[in-house]
Amino acid sequence: MRILALDLGTKTGWALSGCHVSAIFAGTWVLESPAGMRYAKKLRMDRRLDPRIMAIVNNLREIHRKTPLEYIVFEDLRFASSQAQAHLWASFRGAVWAFAHLNGIQVDCLDTGKLKKYSTGSGSADKRWMAAALVQRFPAHFKDFSCEKKSLVKHLETGTLLDDNAVDAIHLLNWAQSVLK
Repeated sequence: MRILALDLGTKTGWALSGCHVSAIFAGTWVLESPAGMRYAKKLRMDRRLDPRIMAIVNNLREIHRKTPLEYIVFEDLRFASSQAQAHLWASFRGAVWAFAHLNGIQVDCLDTGKLKKYSTGSGSADKRWMAAALVQRFPAHFKDFSCEKKSLVKHLETGTLLDDNAVDAIHLLNWAQSVLK
């Protein structure tokens, strides 16, 4: 089953399933640059059609075109630090739900605490703990590459450095694969 896992945010982590763990493709989409967002705000596009929402839709369309998806799972945030953030996350979810519905793709979500509990055994795990759990679960495929300021994981087969957004997406993908067995 072709599964796309998303850690939705202004930097959206994604993981696309292959036949086995080493065939996982993952990364992070930066949905809009700071300069692009300043320009969008100047035009009031952040209030009418936020460019980050279109970036999500365009990325979904491109992945689905190349690799027809059967299932999308995303991390569902229950709380936001501001009203603007809550609106943005609701828009991300709405874009994913609409895209999935229009393309006949199953969609599911898992809240943050449950993802952390599944991945590490603790619902309050931090970014470093999530990275360590990924390396521990799949030592033949991932290596800790953290520095003082960032928690990074290196995919050993592709050489790609993955940030915390991609790490969460891989954990989501692993959860979805376990649920769909």
